Amino acid sequence: MDWKAVLKSYDYLMTLAVIAVGVFGIFMVYSFANGQGTPISTNALFGNLWASQRMYIITGGILMVALSLVDYHYITRFYLYIYALMMALLIVVMLIGADDGTNVARWIRIPLPGLGDMSMQPSEFAKLFMIIFLAKFLDVKKEAFNHVLWLGFVLVLIAVPVFFVMRQPSLSASLVVLALSLTILFVAGLYYRTILVGTILMAPIGVLIWADFRRANPVFLTQILGDYQWRRIETWLNPVLGCDYFRQTQQSLYAISSGGLTGRGFLNTTHVIHGHNDFVFSLVANQFGFAGAAILLGVVAIIVARCIIIGLKAPDMEGRLIATGVAGMLIFETFVHVGVTTNLLPNTGMPFPFLSFGGSMIWVHMMAIGIVLNVGLPRKHDIFEDILNG
Repeated sequence: MDWKAVLKSYDYLMTLAVIAVGVFGIFMVYSFANGQGTPISTNALFGNLWASQRMYIITGGILMVALSLVDYHYITRFYLYIYALMMALLIVVMLIGADDGTNVARWIRIPLPGLGDMSMQPSEFAKLFMIIFLAKFLDVKKEAFNHVLWLGFVLVLIAVPVFFVMRQPSLSASLVVLALSLTILFVAGLYYRTILVGTILMAPIGVLIWADFRRANPVFLTQILGDYQWRRIETWLNPVLGCDYFRQTQQSLYAISSGGLTGRGFLNTTHVIHGHNDFVFSLVANQFGFAGAAILLGVVAIIVARCIIIGLKAPDMEGRLIATGVAGMLIFETFVHVGVTTNLLPNTGMPFPFLSFGGSMIWVHMMAIGIVLNVGLPRKHDIFEDILNG
């Protein structure tokens, strides 16, 4: 391996930015459970959560660096097996997934002797698996995928995992998988006339959904969405209902507004329900104010920009689609998370990339960045083969 070339071209800026957001997330998780405004009950339940987050960030960082040194072509060559693994995991979690008493099955419990159970969330891994699969598949079929039959086949391959993720139910994760898939399709060279025709064909469905959305008792949306998902939208439309979702949004808005320009200070926090994951941006704005929130979003913007730049300089379509797919995923997740915390969007339970609590989320996003980093490395040597051969 030409280590000099690797060290010279390695994207240290993006690596440091990702690690910085991850480490900052450890402090945010700690402040959620141990801040001055934290209820005793929350401290009792989540007091040691930051230790788990620290482990996730450390192991995620190791995975990121390790994958950055593995030639992404070696990974994408297994794209069919990766898609099959994704579908197998999504089916398994539907059959035996852990149920927390709310009819939600999103986790697979894996017993580890002497260490207890480890949980994995297949819907998070589906994001990375879809990026890898589509990047390779569309590269292989780049001359044909715009034809009607092939494009229909691709859309089916996208719709199937989206459907399974939605049925867990996990609306937020299914929307991310759909958004990154459409981003990759567009970057791969989807014809503009196809986009226009698709928009025209989808317009009546959009009108029907909007009309149903405006009804006092929707007919179709309540069948498509889970009961708690519809109640989140209903609460967003009619805040006077006063349910738990309204209290979450109310606490989030109060936390953000009370932060002011520079914030209340670390650990001097206003309590926010789910402030360690779905509403972590509220804690950032509360403790560090508008300035701190702007800096955080600026760091995320740097990560996204570096992904796009690496994609533009990628030596082939595979690399370009991987980098832009990851960028699309980060943009969509960040936009929805901030939109939810500021009540611009209904409560969808979207984590903030690298910052929110969660092992699967941290690992998947850092692994994704690791592959993007590899796309940006010089392609003179097969790095994976060099590692095997010493």
